Amino acid sequence: MSLGHAVRRAVQINRHGAALRLEGGDVSWGQFEERVARLAGAMQGLGIRAGDRVAILALNSHRYLEFFFGAAWLGAVFVPINIRLADEEIEHWLGDSGSSLLFVDAAFADRIPPLRPRLPALAHIVYLDDGAVPHGFTAYEPWLAAASGTADVGRTGDDLAALFYTGGTTGRSKGVMLTQRNLAANAYNVIPELGFDRATHWLHAGPMFHIADGVATFAITMVGGTHSFVPRFDPVAVMKAVQEQGVTHTLMVPTMINLLVNHPDLGSYRLGGLRSVLYGASPMPAAVITKALELLPACRFTQAYGQTEASPVLTLLHHEDHQVAGPLAHRLAAAGQSVLGVEIAILDPEDQPVALGEVGEICARGENVMPGYWNQPEQTAAALRSGWLHTGDGGRMDADGYVYVVDRVKDMIVTGGENVYSAEVENALYRHPAVAECAVVGIPHDTWGEAVHAIVRLKPGQRASSEDLLAHCKPLLANFKQPRSIDLREDPLPVSGAGKILKTELRKPFWAGRSRAVN
Repeated sequence: MSLGHAVRRAVQINRHGAALRLEGGDVSWGQFEERVARLAGAMQGLGIRAGDRVAILALNSHRYLEFFFGAAWLGAVFVPINIRLADEEIEHWLGDSGSSLLFVDAAFADRIPPLRPRLPALAHIVYLDDGAVPHGFTAYEPWLAAASGTADVGRTGDDLAALFYTGGTTGRSKGVMLTQRNLAANAYNVIPELGFDRATHWLHAGPMFHIADGVATFAITMVGGTHSFVPRFDPVAVMKAVQEQGVTHTLMVPTMINLLVNHPDLGSYRLGGLRSVLYGASPMPAAVITKALELLPACRFTQAYGQTEASPVLTLLHHEDHQVAGPLAHRLAAAGQSVLGVEIAILDPEDQPVALGEVGEICARGENVMPGYWNQPEQTAAALRSGWLHTGDGGRMDADGYVYVVDRVKDMIVTGGENVYSAEVENALYRHPAVAECAVVGIPHDTWGEAVHAIVRLKPGQRASSEDLLAHCKPLLANFKQPRSIDLREDPLPVSGAGKILKTELRKPFWAGRSRAVN
């Protein structure tokens, strides 16, 4: 199993077919392979070798796709960086991974020079956009044109392919190690279930740094389909791409679908060619999916549930189960059934199966499951104990194998499809000299699913307003991790017998009257 094989197969079965649909015209799979081989050769010319880490901080583009496969062709380990991070977090991802080469575009180029003195391993920066090139950067296209193509080095199986960073329960993001086998297996798992083939035209509307979009990055390539791109999600840009480029499939988080189906110009575009929307990353509000099904009747909606550690898909809820009425309407609240090649179990705290219908931790195993976290042996052992990936989500399974997510075992907030570990936000708040103790929880939000909410007690004699604390957090955290509200309290926060703050109790008033403790 290898990512290089995906490109070679696409060329073999669809050499002259469109790999990329761009404003300037289509790029065939034969041409794409040539550019990938040149990119691998160009990186090799900089001294990049198999196993070296190479990172990217950029908006969606065809060059982002070339980056993935060029790195894999060379055997380098690609590190996609979340474009919403604060500078300190970008520095951590680059430094922790030891990335020696960074690809960056115009949207983020000015963020890098101040960080570079603190990143001794970062030897080269390649500028992805056309036009004037910042000082000290290498222009992508001339660099690529001057390079000779190189053969695929043949990394496969358990060879490391990627580091996808995810929130850290101890306050620091951790790198999820994904192998060639993991990413290829996930593609094999979803291709038949989602009906991907060479006629599939995928729009990268979700951010390409996110493993959710990676579902298609590798699967669409394997089948020799077509890739299109919008730099970042915009409802009008998506509707134009569907109408003008012939897009048939895409992925959107529920927040994006909500913005699309409520856009005032929805009826002005011909969207009948959009056959399938995959959604996930956060739970879907029933009102949103009901409206989407009504307004886009020709489109099939499929929910994916998973996590980065599983490359990422574990279960799918197919279009047939999106029934808003009738005896099977309850399935709309499910996360679906396990995909091909994945085994799901609901386990108790001793890692023993619970009875059908009972709540436990959702656990999984399969060829798509990571070997562990980068330089984090203790967290790796905890996540993969007893031979199962422990998702940190509480759930139950019915007699038909449908999984229902009911609560979160991990201390994590999902807002707008992004994971926020409360420890990261708490650590930022604790850096304010007036904060004595704090707890960060997710509270319901109609647009984003959940909002980040902080409960703070100040030190005796210290003063700080909610506005002061919010301003303190701004340079330390990505925007999506910022607290949206802060509750200042005088009394100590409730704690367990072991002295741990009882976040369950703090969350209860916000979630009272709801059927589940996630939104």
